[in-house]
Amino acid sequence: MKKLSLIAISGVMVLFSYMPLANAGNSAWLPAPGGGSVSLSLIYQNAEEFYRGSEKMPGPLAEDDLTQKTAMVQIKYGLMDSLALDLAVGGSEASKPGAGPKESEDESGVTDINVGMTLRLVDEAVTEAPSIAVRVGGIKAGSYDTGYINSIGDGADGFEVSGIVGKYLSDNFAISGELGYRMRNEDVPDVIFGNVTGSLLFADMFALSINYAMENSTDGIDIGSDGFTPSRFPETEEDVHTLGSTLTFLVGGGASINGSYARVIDGRNTGEYNIFAVSLGYSF
Repeated sequence: MKKLSLIAISGVMVLFSYMPLANAGNSAWLPAPGGGSVSLSLIYQNAEEFYRGSEKMPGPLAEDDLTQKTAMVQIKYGLMDSLALDLAVGGSEASKPGAGPKESEDESGVTDINVGMTLRLVDEAVTEAPSIAVRVGGIKAGSYDTGYINSIGDGADGFEVSGIVGKYLSDNFAISGELGYRMRNEDVPDVIFGNVTGSLLFADMFALSINYAMENSTDGIDIGSDGFTPSRFPETEEDVHTLGSTLTFLVGGGASINGSYARVIDGRNTGEYNIFAVSLGYSF
């Protein structure tokens, strides 16, 4: 039951890694061989202010928030005892910002597709050491327009690699963390990402997790700097620091309901987003 709870939590926490936000974490706790999970999540995010470079200011027009709605499907499958596959894809719509070269239209399309493979190197079930895993993922650009402040992605293919650690400190409390590196084409800056999550389990039915996550671009330009044009939005140095929480309820029979809230607490060339998510999951 403990492992099922953590799989349910990680199913919704990982969703934020496919938003233009911070990577909120993959998991070192893998499904059993032949088992896995499927989740459907609805995500809403809005920002009244954004960071132009490191300076926070109102959105494109003071009366218009930047908003985005996303429906995301995520699948995890245990291929072998220490090897799991994952897939995440969705559809998204971002509101028009009220200013810019395409002010009359919303932006919508298929999100970037992320496919990954996680190899567990150490299993805490058979040793006193933490569970340790390595994940390698591929990114395929979705179908949407780029070059606008409300674009739903950077329109670039790439790959990422990360190390993941997780450990139960007691029967009902666990911590996990991830540190990784992401590379993409189309002049999109490389990104260092990481996160730390603490999860508390209640009565084998409820789980509460708190998560801090960050993404730091290794280089890039600032919005409004010399040489910047809207077409160069994907080239900006986008740094994001996010703090969030997830409440999980295990309904029974492998089903779960998750509710999440996260907020961008600091950043560079990004929106100061509030993010709300509801997820329905099934583990088998």
